Amino acid sequence: MTSRRKKLLWACAIVIVLGALAVTFWVRQFPQYTPVEAVLDLQAAARVGPAPRPVERFLELRYGPMSNPANRQKAFLDFFHIGHIKGLNMLVSRMDPAHRQSNISAMAEWVADYRATLTPGEKAALGAHLRSDAGHATLQRAAAQYLRQDVHFRASSGPVVRELMTTVATVQGP
Repeated sequence: MTSRRKKLLWACAIVIVLGALAVTFWVRQFPQYTPVEAVLDLQAAARVGPAPRPVERFLELRYGPMSNPANRQKAFLDFFHIGHIKGLNMLVSRMDPAHRQSNISAMAEWVADYRATLTPGEKAALGAHLRSDAGHATLQRAAAQYLRQDVHFRASSGPVVRELMTTVATVQGP
């Protein structure tokens, strides 16, 4: 075998091993978070820039116009996605402390605004989804995942969780 072929085989082997390690890491860290969803999140985050209302800008870039009730509901329900909980933990832990609390407050404000602007039809649809078996399972998995996160993340993200739970209670109420 020539030297060039050996180098090519070694390079291919290294790429395969690194790819396998990356896939293993991804599956262990984010079992329900598909790479497509991650790419959409990262693309939206990269395009936000220094927007005056970065949370709203991110959500519009990620889910589409927030004037569309289906997009707003998808954005809200993704707060309970296990991959997003893990991803937010990673982001919050690496975020500049000077911006951390303002970003968390802005996110909590978005959830409160979402709840306040729900129409009766939207509230009924969201409540029906959350009362379903799939909705219950999603909330249970999200709660368990949230409790597994770092105590500092749980403490700092408390305002968002409070607004999320208030919204869940409001739409599931009588």
